[in-house]
Amino acid sequence: MRPTQRKASHWGAFFIACSLGFGSSAQARCSLPGPGKSVQVAYVIDGDTLKLASGESVRLIGINTPEIGRDGRPEEPGARAAREFLQNWLQGQSVELIAGRESRDRYGRRLAHLSVNGLALSERLIAEGLGVAVALPPNIRLAECLFAAEQKARRSRIGLWRDEPLKEAGSVAQSGFALLQGEVTKIDDGRHAVWIEVEDHLVVRVDKRMPGWETELDQLLGKRVEIRGWVVDRGNISQSERKRWFISLSDRRHLRILKI
Repeated sequence: MRPTQRKASHWGAFFIACSLGFGSSAQARCSLPGPGKSVQVAYVIDGDTLKLASGESVRLIGINTPEIGRDGRPEEPGARAAREFLQNWLQGQSVELIAGRESRDRYGRRLAHLSVNGLALSERLIAEGLGVAVALPPNIRLAECLFAAEQKARRSRIGLWRDEPLKEAGSVAQSGFALLQGEVTKIDDGRHAVWIEVEDHLVVRVDKRMPGWETELDQLLGKRVEIRGWVVDRGNISQSERKRWFISLSDRRHLRILKI
């Protein structure tokens, strides 16, 4: 593991380069739905959440960025870089808001796309390696191009992808968003869902109503996979009943076979 001082230096240098326009996203790929509403940003909470001058909080659709440390949880690598990059980019800019099909999350925040000069904030952050793509139906209109932007950042090994961010599924010990990898050790085919156990430690639920859910399922057993999503702690329960750590897959793009 690299010393903390070197890690901080890496993110500081990366933020400066992006702010000066040396990042990877010179051209926009995503076609934003519209028309939008002009809004004023009061301040940036973190890389994917902002407060508007109206007092309303906005959660960006299609992206998850590292968490700022709060409530006793440590700050995740890259969290300040994402927030500072967004602050720098938004300074003095007019911002357009395009509401999602699902307009609010469970915390009451508005779910929306935001753009500056026609560039989607979510795409820009993902293309710079400052966040990862997520697809949460029904707000998946830009999902394909956001995942494509992530693949480009991964190939370029910039931002989060400079140091491998995937954690082993067998090491999961807390709830929250996670990028994981591990071997599929068991698959149970239920009436309404398929249950995929990874490393005998974590279970992933795949709803059979999900479009494309059956893709590659017959090839998963014994394979190493990449999983992304929000880990839920179901409490200290008997291993004979069910796994403690649980992810409900929201989109087929959130699970893929890793090429060894």
